[in-house]
Amino acid sequence: MSRYALLCPLVSLSLLASACSLPGGDGDGPADGDHGEGSGASYDEDLRPQFHYSPTEGDMADPNGLVYHDGEYHLFHQQWGTWAHAVSPDLVHWEELPTALEHDELGQALSGSAVVDHDNTSGLFPEGEGGIVTVHTNTEGGEAQSIAYSEDGRTFERYDGNPVLPNDGREDFRDPQVFWHEQSGSWIMAVSSGQKVEIFGSPDLLEWEKLSEFGDDQGMQTAVWECPELFELPVDGDPDDTRWVLAVSVGSSEETGGSTAQYFVGDFDGETFTSDDPPERERVVDAGQDFYAAQSFAEAPDDRRVWLAWVGNWAHPYAAPTEGWTNHMSVPREVTLRSTGDGDVELAQAPVDELDGLRGEPVHVPEGEIDGLVPVDFEGRSFEFEAEIDLGEAEEAGLRVFDGDASGEESWFAIGGNTEHGEFVMDRANGGPQTLHDPELEEDAEFGVRRAQEHEPEDGVLRMRGYVDESSVEVFVDDGSLTGTMLAYPEPGDAGVTLYASGGAARLESLTIHPMEAVR
Repeated sequence: MSRYALLCPLVSLSLLASACSLPGGDGDGPADGDHGEGSGASYDEDLRPQFHYSPTEGDMADPNGLVYHDGEYHLFHQQWGTWAHAVSPDLVHWEELPTALEHDELGQALSGSAVVDHDNTSGLFPEGEGGIVTVHTNTEGGEAQSIAYSEDGRTFERYDGNPVLPNDGREDFRDPQVFWHEQSGSWIMAVSSGQKVEIFGSPDLLEWEKLSEFGDDQGMQTAVWECPELFELPVDGDPDDTRWVLAVSVGSSEETGGSTAQYFVGDFDGETFTSDDPPERERVVDAGQDFYAAQSFAEAPDDRRVWLAWVGNWAHPYAAPTEGWTNHMSVPREVTLRSTGDGDVELAQAPVDELDGLRGEPVHVPEGEIDGLVPVDFEGRSFEFEAEIDLGEAEEAGLRVFDGDASGEESWFAIGGNTEHGEFVMDRANGGPQTLHDPELEEDAEFGVRRAQEHEPEDGVLRMRGYVDESSVEVFVDDGSLTGTMLAYPEPGDAGVTLYASGGAARLESLTIHPMEAVR
C-alpha cells in the first residue's frame, strides 16, 4: 500500500511526518472499527456500486493479501493503516468480516500480500498443517516488513519476531509481494523501494536475503513505485512459452495525472528480473485514471491469474461525494499474455466469467448510422455493454453513458474512438463535478478530465466491452488489449445511453446492453 492510503500523494516519506496525527494514526478512529458479519451496505445509496466490491463503511484503498484458500477468495484492503477483510466463493458475492490486522506496537499495517504455507516452511502452524501467512509493511521506526498467520482464515496472529525484514535506512520501502518459486525452492519477496523494486529470498518466510533489484532508469520514473506484482504467464496459453510480468503502480506526478500503473515483460531466474524492453519503454496497465495497486489472487484455481485494483487516484483519494464510505474495487480481471505478431508480447485483461451470472435480460440495439446524437432505448446506471462501432468518416464516435440533464445542464461520460488523433478516449469533462475537494489532502483536484491512449482499431471498427456501475466506468477494448478505468460521479437521475459521432458519420455494427443484478 502506499502511504497515500494514509495521507497524500507525495513522493517522499520524509513528507509523512504528520501522518500519525491524522485519524487512525494512533490506533483510534475509523481504522479500528470492524465491519461485522455480512454486508450491511445499502444498495439504494446514490453512487453505491451494485456489482463492484465496496465497503459498508470507511475509506477503502489498496487491495491487500489476495489469496484463495479452502474454497474462499480472501480480499483484504487498506482502511487507514489496517487490513479490512472480506471473503467470497465466486469473486462476485462478498461477505465482510471483522478487520484482520489492526495497528500494533509496530504501527500501522500497510499494504502487502498473502500466501498459503502448505508445507509449514515457517513452522508457525501445528506439525503437519499449514495456513495463511500475510506479509505487510509496518511503520514504527521506518517502513519494514512483518508477517501474521492464521489457521482458520479468520483470526490472525502477529509473529513474535517482527519485523522479518527490517528497515536499514531506506526512505521508501513497502508493499511486499511474496510467492513460492518452485524452480529455486524458495519464497520470493518483491518490495517497492523508491523508483525500483528490490527482490529478496527466504526458505521459511522468516529469514530474508537480498537477491537483486530492478528499476533504475527503467520505464516511468516520474514518481515513486508501489505495490509490485511479479508473476509468470504463458504466452498465448502455451505452457512451453512463458514470460514473467513485473507490474508496479506509479504515484503522483504531472505525467501520471495523479497516479497510474506500468508493467514490464521479461524473465525471472529465481534471483533477478530482466526486462525484454529497452529502458525507455513505458507500458501502461490501464488507459484511464483510476486503476491503482492491482494485486492478483495467490493460489487461484485452474492456474488463473486474476487481479483487481483500487478504483481511485492519489490526486483525490478520499474525495468521493459519498457519506460514511469511500471507494470501491475494480471488477476482477483475468490477466494473460498475448503475442502481437511483430515479435512483441503484451498484457491482456478480461473480466472474469463469473460476472456473466449477474446479467439480466439483454437489450439489443439495431445497427444503423450514427450522425450526431442517437439516443438508445435504455436507461440505467449499472450495466454491461458490448459494442462494435465502425468509426467511418467521424472524427470521433462512441457511446455516452450517465447521459442526462438532472443538474439543469446536459451531462455525460463519453467512451469512444478518435480518428483525428488515433486514440481511444474516456471523457468525463462534460459530466459530474469538475473539481473534487479531498478532506484529507485539504486541497482541490481537477476531476473533469479527458484521458486518451494511442489506438488504431482494426478495420476502423472500435470493439468494446464495458461495465458501468453507478460511479465508475471500466472498458475492455480489442478483447482486453487495452483497458480504461475511470471514476464518475453523475447527478442522480442521469442514466441515459446515447450513441454519438462528430465531424462525420459513423455506423453502429452491434450494441448489446446487459442490466446487471446487485450483489446484495
